[in-house]
Amino acid sequence: MRPKPPFDFERSAQMHSRFRNSLPDLYEDNVYMRVLRTDRKPVLVSVSSRGTIREPRLLIDTYPLLNNSEVVQLKHVLRLMFEPTFDFDRFYAIAKKDATMRTIAKKLRGLRPIRPPTTFESVIIAITEQQISLHAAIAIRSRLIQRYGDTVTRGGRLFYSFPTPESLAKAKPAGLRKTGLSASKARCISEFSKKIANDEFNLDRLSQMDDDQVVAELTKFRGIGEWTAKYTLIRGMGRVNSLPADDLGIRRAVSQAYFNGRSISTEEVRITMTKKFAPYSGIAAFYLMYHLFWEQPSS
Repeated sequence: MRPKPPFDFERSAQMHSRFRNSLPDLYEDNVYMRVLRTDRKPVLVSVSSRGTIREPRLLIDTYPLLNNSEVVQLKHVLRLMFEPTFDFDRFYAIAKKDATMRTIAKKLRGLRPIRPPTTFESVIIAITEQQISLHAAIAIRSRLIQRYGDTVTRGGRLFYSFPTPESLAKAKPAGLRKTGLSASKARCISEFSKKIANDEFNLDRLSQMDDDQVVAELTKFRGIGEWTAKYTLIRGMGRVNSLPADDLGIRRAVSQAYFNGRSISTEEVRITMTKKFAPYSGIAAFYLMYHLFWEQPSS
């Protein structure tokens, strides 16, 4: 693959090494790994860099081997994960107008989040991260993946895929609770997964809607609020102006960067980031948080 430049693959993929046993994404010895699905089977995909930030080139290895149809399917998914949904040069041009962001964007040039392969996965990720620490959410999510995801064995090691809607739709409430989910989150994941698995709600049609419409559609589900919907917009749909302004991490980052660390309101976050960085306020918040909180790997 030759993603659009600039792309700092190592810095972007390294985010997945910050937490021990974080599934399904793994980054070890400069290789990003995760199990993706074709129509026929789960496949372990390993991605490594053979290029530079200015001329990115990715080497893709798959196990087991694929037929031509499966190659086409995985190429589509990998483009979704690794290709940007917007013009990074325009974001960097806007970032130059702000003294704080100018320095950060220059330092982190080429950083971009690796997008989950499905909107469904993004919604489930967001539900697990509601109102708890990221450490706790990742631990719970990893147990959920181990319990309900498909596996690929390579070199005597198990690799896990993210659970399908069908798998989570069949899960018993008691089984979901054993992963550490609260009763309300287990119910939300179960109800949402059943709607998707039974074709009662089509996630694909969200791509045809504007941000407000997507939020309105997702928040019809019990247990999915505005924060979860906006998180899904930016993380799973590449809507880089989406800003979950009530996110505690984003509020802390904006406070430290622009308000000398004082307590600020959700509205102050929204106004500040929109005024400075629209239509890239969400990706600007991501850069702030990476710079302030995520630079160093965490065990």
